[in-house]
Amino acid sequence: MPRKRKDEQLGNEGKSSKKLRAVECNVDETYAQKLKKKRDQAKKEKQAEKVPSNNNNRTDSSEIILGLKPRTVPYTVKVATPSYLKTNNLIPQLHGYSMGVQKRSLYQSATKCMIDMLSDMQISTMISPFDRRVTSMEWHPTNPDVAVVGSKGGDIMLWDTYNTKKQNFIQGKGSGGNIQAMKFWPQDDSKVVSAGLDGTVTLHDLNGKLSSVLADTMNFYDFWYCSVDVHPVRKFVAAGDNVGKLQFLTYEGKQTFEFRLHKNKITHCEFSPLEEWMLCTASTDQTVQMWDVRMIKDRKSSLYTLKHDKPINSAHFSRTNGCRLLTTDQNSQVRVYLAPEWQLEKTILHPHRFFQHITPIKATWHPLLDLAVIGRYPDPNFSGYHENELRSIDIIDVDSEKVVARLHDPSAPGLVCVNKFNINGDTLLSGMGVNLLLWKRREEAAKIQESLMSKISGKGLDQSSNSGQTRSGRLNQSKRANEKLKKMKESTETKQTKAKLMWKTTEEKQKKKK
Repeated sequence: MPRKRKDEQLGNEGKSSKKLRAVECNVDETYAQKLKKKRDQAKKEKQAEKVPSNNNNRTDSSEIILGLKPRTVPYTVKVATPSYLKTNNLIPQLHGYSMGVQKRSLYQSATKCMIDMLSDMQISTMISPFDRRVTSMEWHPTNPDVAVVGSKGGDIMLWDTYNTKKQNFIQGKGSGGNIQAMKFWPQDDSKVVSAGLDGTVTLHDLNGKLSSVLADTMNFYDFWYCSVDVHPVRKFVAAGDNVGKLQFLTYEGKQTFEFRLHKNKITHCEFSPLEEWMLCTASTDQTVQMWDVRMIKDRKSSLYTLKHDKPINSAHFSRTNGCRLLTTDQNSQVRVYLAPEWQLEKTILHPHRFFQHITPIKATWHPLLDLAVIGRYPDPNFSGYHENELRSIDIIDVDSEKVVARLHDPSAPGLVCVNKFNINGDTLLSGMGVNLLLWKRREEAAKIQESLMSKISGKGLDQSSNSGQTRSGRLNQSKRANEKLKKMKESTETKQTKAKLMWKTTEEKQKKKK
């Protein structure tokens, strides 16, 4: 082989090896450059994060690497509102309460549930057991189905709303036997203590046994009792009369205290459910006074005197916690006072004026919430009056001062003066003249009416008669009316016979003189 070719081959091999080395060096350099670029880029990103920029349309490096389009809209964070803030449903509210939501929203949701239930009420039963208007009523303190009702004629009826067969009736005195107030006896559920227009505080036995008189004015033409309450812990009775005197009596009827604490009639007296030593009295002298029964001596021993513009019909402690006092005057004001200093919290305007021949309208509490229940007596002089205004039962939210529900039935268009809820708050008993109205939820009322109609159809009674009314009350009314007619006839006959005899005697005397 010639030497030139060998040199050429060696030169070519050297050149190729140099090229390979250069390529390898170029490869190494490009990899190092890539690492350096990545490190520099990471440093730039960190610096960009630290230094705030006003450019909201900045493109992200990750978007460039992945080949995504640059962002044209800035970052927006949407905060979703929880379900317990969107609705008043009780279940989401309970969940929110467990998560730390304020108790106020929970109270509002519970109030809404109760208001929805109350607005769905309708009359399930209507009876007429008396021949005179209903004047007082009281629910049993532990049994939600039992109530006692009194009338202007002194009649008292124990009504078991669940079992209509269990109805005990005590015949009253008639005129002058008006039952002003009643309370169940703490030691015996079959006994009721009442304050009456006959001047007595009487303990009645609803099982038919003899009643016992705890106090008697001995002159019911001038002095009579208007209010009564029983203290179950200290075991004594408080009674107020028509001249402003307050008496304390033991369970045996022994008088332990008597003094004239008000200038006029004491229309209501009630012990506080929160403090056993506190007593509240309302009077027609336009005042409500708070007393400490341990320190009471005279008028000066009053703890607080709450002055009003008109005479007062009632003053009730709230049944939820006893920290509020609900007063009803004889014109158009319902007031709410707040413990402990009994400052005026709310003044609610409502038409319920006083009239001599109707039972005084009194606002009462709902047992579970601070809702006031009162009958409406439309007044043309009241603001907001309109023609054909209904005589409804108004349920007022004390906090908002608004009527949240109204109960009215076209079959009962009269004036509803007395209203009270049972201890469960699901049944309302109302007095409309001589009628008693029992309000329940629509479903329960429909079931009761269906059962009554089935009984009527089974016994073959007259379908045109009111399905909710008891025939015993109507029969009693008819019997009493017949007795009155007989007496009237007898009196007229006796008058006629006396006139005839007088005429005959005068004729005989004239003949003898001639």
